[in-house]
Amino acid sequence: MKSIMRITILLCALIAALPGRAAAAEGRPVTVVGWLEHITLGVEGVPINAKIDTGATTSSLHATNLRWSKRDSGEWLAFDVVGEDGKITHFERKLVRIISIKQHGGGPPEQRPTVIIGVCLGNIYRLTEVSLADRTGFDYRFLVGRNFLSGFFTADSARTYTVEPRCGQAGRQ
Repeated sequence: MKSIMRITILLCALIAALPGRAAAAEGRPVTVVGWLEHITLGVEGVPINAKIDTGATTSSLHATNLRWSKRDSGEWLAFDVVGEDGKITHFERKLVRIISIKQHGGGPPEQRPTVIIGVCLGNIYRLTEVSLADRTGFDYRFLVGRNFLSGFFTADSARTYTVEPRCGQAGRQ
């Protein structure tokens, strides 16, 4: 009997700790998204098909023509992003930090710069930290990580393209 009680208490604690429960408790709705979703980036509204990656802490973006510069406010990165419509959009963002990414095949970690960029998924627009990477050869130019999802979204790996980006220009930065 004691072991059943312990298991019940443990299960209740685990369920309470699940992402999204805190949001629900605060009265915020949690949106269920599939493992693939349409997003838009920044005030520029660049359309991209993204993979939801609950195994990644930080989101990742395929960026080309990466150029570094120094300004009075610190280091900046200029880069280009190709949207699903084939249009190339130029971005400039301040460097946040350099992160180390573990390589799947082993070897030394890859060093990547990160920037803050707005992401629209469904009707949620959030500024989030994104690592810039060469994702040539991958199917998806953007991986949506846990830092963006936490408290707002739950992923259902059996679904795809459940929501369309509809953030409008209000609140975008």
